[in-house]
Amino acid sequence: MAVTPERMTLAEFLTLPEVKPARELRHGVVSQKVPPSGSHGSMQSWFAAQVFIYGQMRRVAQSFTETRVILGRDTYVPDVSVYVWDRIPEEDESGTLNFHFTAPPDLILEVISPGQTVGSLLDRCRELIAHGVRVAVLADPVRQAVHILRPGREIGPLRRGDAIDIADILPDLKLAVSDLLNGARSARYQG
Repeated sequence: MAVTPERMTLAEFLTLPEVKPARELRHGVVSQKVPPSGSHGSMQSWFAAQVFIYGQMRRVAQSFTETRVILGRDTYVPDVSVYVWDRIPEEDESGTLNFHFTAPPDLILEVISPGQTVGSLLDRCRELIAHGVRVAVLADPVRQAVHILRPGREIGPLRRGDAIDIADILPDLKLAVSDLLNGARSARYQG
């Protein structure tokens, strides 16, 4: 028996209670994110920490994990969202962060989890780029590859030894594919 996807408006969607893993609304269709694996969560945390150490400490950028972003009539929960310093979504002059962000992140990281395909996550990244995200990084811990998407340009699969060029968002932050993929390993085995 085929399951018909549930369709609704953004206003209807936003009345739903938050659940884990998060639900998203894309093109009027409600879906639920795949629960992250251990390697997924480790890589996500590692990347967010690198942005924190480099970006937040230098007042260049801030990273957010699993934070809802409403873009047009769609709502996404990227694994990691990065906003450059002057675009951090603040609600008021005291610096309180908005509950939901409504501006596209400058950079997002998506990590493929078991049950997801490279094609479906590349499509998701393309949607986010179409909504105004400047750079999307897609990490695939199983195939040991990274894809980088920008408006009108896609690079990948990149392999260990290749650089992850995100200098337009985080100047002088040097990351290699191997650094990001090693983030999916237990800390006991990370150099």
